[in-house]
Amino acid sequence: MSMRSFRGLPKILKINEVDFKNLRLSVLFSNGENRILDFNSILNDNWHVLPSDPEYLLLDPKAFKKVKLNNNTLMWENVVLQMTGEDGQLKATAFDVGADVLYALSELDEKRNHSIGELFRKWRMDAKLTQDEVALKSGTSRTYITKLENGSQDIELDTLYRIVEGGLNKKLVISVK
Repeated sequence: MSMRSFRGLPKILKINEVDFKNLRLSVLFSNGENRILDFNSILNDNWHVLPSDPEYLLLDPKAFKKVKLNNNTLMWENVVLQMTGEDGQLKATAFDVGADVLYALSELDEKRNHSIGELFRKWRMDAKLTQDEVALKSGTSRTYITKLENGSQDIELDTLYRIVEGGLNKKLVISVK
């Protein structure tokens, strides 16, 4: 199972960046993935919105940039839908779209997603070491290093420390900004 696996439906935890000129959002999902939502493609190619649809307003960058995150859902209060309530009366509501719909329409945000395995492989290659050499120096197996690099092996912080410090002869520094 991948380190980025999750149970249940993904949720949007954070809007990383709004590129209103290109109608794109980078968002962080609850499974740890940063993903790109290309609303130009979503609105035109997937949903085929028409000028008569309220969502059509989102094709205007000024309207699009007013996106907010509300309860793990993307919302545009400036785009109003008319809905019929249980009492049969029309009521106005802000346009929102949930992560369950958007996740399937998104793609990985390559500039924000870096797994430990991908980083480790780069560090190992930069050090001009083989998987066998790193495994021997760090007291692990080549199989473990292979699984780590391809993302099919979780890693404990102590093991990462041992592999980086012992196997790569580098200093492990972790920071949160």
